[in-house]
Amino acid sequence: MQSNDSKLRTDSFQPLERRRISDHVYEAVLHAILEHRFKPGERLSIPELSQSLDVSQMPVRQAIDRLSEEGFVDIRPRSGTFVAQADERDVAETFDLRRALDGLAAESAVLHVSGQDIAELGEYIRQMDKYAALGGDGMAAHDRLNWEFHLLIVRLSDNEKLYEMYKQLNAHLQIASVHVSSRDWAARVPRAQAEHREMVDALENRSAEALSDVLARHVERGKAALLSDISAARESAALSEASR
Repeated sequence: MQSNDSKLRTDSFQPLERRRISDHVYEAVLHAILEHRFKPGERLSIPELSQSLDVSQMPVRQAIDRLSEEGFVDIRPRSGTFVAQADERDVAETFDLRRALDGLAAESAVLHVSGQDIAELGEYIRQMDKYAALGGDGMAAHDRLNWEFHLLIVRLSDNEKLYEMYKQLNAHLQIASVHVSSRDWAARVPRAQAEHREMVDALENRSAEALSDVLARHVERGKAALLSDISAARESAALSEASR
């Protein structure tokens, strides 16, 4: 039987909200950033977001604060809130963290992978080949499948904290990629796809060492490519500004 003191303590709790409005606002704004609807450096208006999302300004401010803490937006005193822009050092450090998480995931993924997982990964590769054949028109779909392919490998680690950290890191890299337009994307795809096939082979053979090795090479190559693209975009912008 519950004591009066215990009942008083439990009765003092308020029902927990299933989902805060600010969580919905956070996801809506984050998706808009990742889907390129808000560009790097673009100013975000809290009143306009409030009106567009049909909510008060308070949950919008809470969502913006969270996005700022995670590095997706910059809050500048007396200037406003802006979508974060790519920074070479931040991109390099994010890739380094991703490489470490990939290595951790590889150790456990080989223990949990099933025949169905192997088949699903193989289908991702086939679909990526299909979109790569379309050239630039297939780039967005290819990149989405590429992300889902890697996410499945990390999910196989059966480590929720690792999985959540990995998703957050990739979001930062997506923001950086918004910044640039890779002119030689199609030329890079065959090598990336060959590495994807190596990953599937390593999983099928349950070789954590082989999987970790190919993931590390894959991430380092992606790091070099994106840093090169960012540098080229920055130089192009500087030349354009100087010619005005």
